[in-house]
Amino acid sequence: MKRLFTTLAMKHKLLALTAALVFSLTNSPFAAANLLANPGFEDPITFDGPPFVGSWEGFNGGGASAFNSSLMPRTGLQSLGLSISTTPNTFAGALQDVSGLVSGTEYTWGGWHATTSSPLSLGVEIRIEWRNSGSNTEISRTPNLTPIPSAAYSPFSLTAAVPIGADTARVVYAIQSFSTNPFGNGTVYVDDVSFAVVPEPSTMALLGLGGLALVAIRRQRA
Repeated sequence: MKRLFTTLAMKHKLLALTAALVFSLTNSPFAAANLLANPGFEDPITFDGPPFVGSWEGFNGGGASAFNSSLMPRTGLQSLGLSISTTPNTFAGALQDVSGLVSGTEYTWGGWHATTSSPLSLGVEIRIEWRNSGSNTEISRTPNLTPIPSAAYSPFSLTAAVPIGADTARVVYAIQSFSTNPFGNGTVYVDDVSFAVVPEPSTMALLGLGGLALVAIRRQRA
């Protein structure tokens, strides 16, 4: 009987620990980390100029286009489509500003992309442009990430810290034909994107603790 009470007490403690973990995670930046509006491109992108907070702004040069597409969503009904039609030295893309950031904090800009073009004769550029909202100037930018999308959706991500003097991140996904020869041609789709604070070590420790608690509960039930 004593052993039974001890086992029940252990289970209650573990359940309480797990509940505390869930509460902590659901009330932390990690739980609601995506700071981007319209991350699935279900709402139309705009072409009306600044401000770029709260919506995606499309941009393109001649022979290229940025658009909402229902042809190849990863989830939902739409994705972002970017296309270049047999044109050299042009570009297309979409950007969004995220404000209220603190210098020194790390964020990850990422999502999923795919292409229906084979071969894909264009380059992909993913970057973060760090800006100061007061002076409306760019402080610095990350080097371009240049992944190659495949026929199936695959992830991309770029992590960087907010530099001193910046409080806004301008996240950019673009395609270009400056590096292709003689022309650029193809279409890329982008979906389920996010801009999220990188979890601090304490948050990661909570995740690990939660995993141990769940393992222990399963062993007690076995």
